[in-house]
Amino acid sequence: MVKLTSNEKIENAGDKFVLTHQIDMPAGYQGQLHHHIWYQLMYASSGVLNVEYQNQIMLVPPQKAIWLPPNCHHRVRVPVGAHFHSVYFRPDRVAELGNTSKGLNVTPLVRELILTVGELTQFDKVLDEKGLRLTQVLIDQLSLQADSTLSLLIPSDKRLSRLVSQIIQNPSHAASLEDWAQMLGMSSRTISRLFVKEVGMGFKEWRQKVRLLEAINLLEQGLSVTQVALEVGYQSPSAFTYAFKQVFDTTPASYLSGINTL
Repeated sequence: MVKLTSNEKIENAGDKFVLTHQIDMPAGYQGQLHHHIWYQLMYASSGVLNVEYQNQIMLVPPQKAIWLPPNCHHRVRVPVGAHFHSVYFRPDRVAELGNTSKGLNVTPLVRELILTVGELTQFDKVLDEKGLRLTQVLIDQLSLQADSTLSLLIPSDKRLSRLVSQIIQNPSHAASLEDWAQMLGMSSRTISRLFVKEVGMGFKEWRQKVRLLEAINLLEQGLSVTQVALEVGYQSPSAFTYAFKQVFDTTPASYLSGINTL
């Protein structure tokens, strides 16, 4: 039997307006760059997704999901394994959710709706009246969720590519702005100007965001706050906690508590 791609299944959907797909992605999984012709909700009920799209990286732990419009090119990386859920919506049924890519909060109710609709709407299943009502409740609930802050813009200027790749691969990289200026043969002022122009923040703020997003990856893996702080380049747990709360409006310990209640 020939295995159809997601878009081929969507094209053969007939009167269906929602299709779902679930898969266990192993640690180290990296998908190909692709797009879909319907809207897509991407969610991991366990593990963490790293989704690259539109010159951004979005971190998607179980408390978050990502909403992608049709024809948005993206790919998924999974550092430590994840149980992946994908929900595809026909464009004319989800206008209230908007036509831009964004991260969404996943409340306990939204989580259960995603899981239940997923069970009811596998590609070979037809929704009954109960399933149709639950799917509409899911759409309504998604429209109420706030945009997430777990995303990172990536500078596209090729002069910064070495800096960007090294910091993303090793967030604890301790080189200063002046060190990078010397390594790249550029002035520190030029590097600062490029960061502000391309990502809307300075180099130090951008590097801190990289570190904090990696910190969430590590917290999801079960590392302690102290271990995570040192792993991502902070000199002390208190400095890490302060930076984490400034960006995410919660402490790492509270974030861990939220993970454990899922």
